[in-house]
Amino acid sequence: MAQRDELSIFVRDALTAGKSRPEIAAALAHAGWRSAEVQDALNGWDEMPFSPPVPRPVTTVSARDFFTYALTFCVLILGAFNLVVVLQTLVDLAFATGDGGSDRPIRWGVAVLIVTAPLYLWLTLRERRKLARDPAHYRSAIRKWMIYIGLLLAALTLLGDAIATIYALLTGDLTLQFIVKALVVLVVAGGIFGFYVRDLRDEAPA
Repeated sequence: MAQRDELSIFVRDALTAGKSRPEIAAALAHAGWRSAEVQDALNGWDEMPFSPPVPRPVTTVSARDFFTYALTFCVLILGAFNLVVVLQTLVDLAFATGDGGSDRPIRWGVAVLIVTAPLYLWLTLRERRKLARDPAHYRSAIRKWMIYIGLLLAALTLLGDAIATIYALLTGDLTLQFIVKALVVLVVAGGIFGFYVRDLRDEAPA
């Protein structure tokens, strides 16, 4: 039996015996347990006076969750990047004065979107059905990590977009073409950020 399991069982038995949480913490500290370990063990049991003690829900981690959520966010990032490339290339073509340049980035980006958009939609709807059937999946640690990584990347993209726009303004390079391309980044990255912020806000309590 792992030491963490032994500690959890000890806390459960001590709470069942009527010991207070400060008494349990003092006893464990005297035995050499670190305060963080003690607090984690105590937090695993609800403070409601009930016998036996009521365990709190625990965060889950699984290899299947990692595969599903990592694939979902990789597909999202790949699709979002190529969507920006396609839209910005269209902007360049719209403002071009010569032959318009190459449309190869558009062809490649559309090919990527044809693959990634349906795959992302299917993975997302599949996740929603799974969460609806069993809200316990909201406690997946992998899910939360991937969502926050996605939020971080979207936030950094928005930050970079704002910096580039301000720099262009200060250097006199802020053209209408630049503004439209910056708006493309703002809409795509902002849409992703808003979607997952709302997802976290609406999820069941963990």
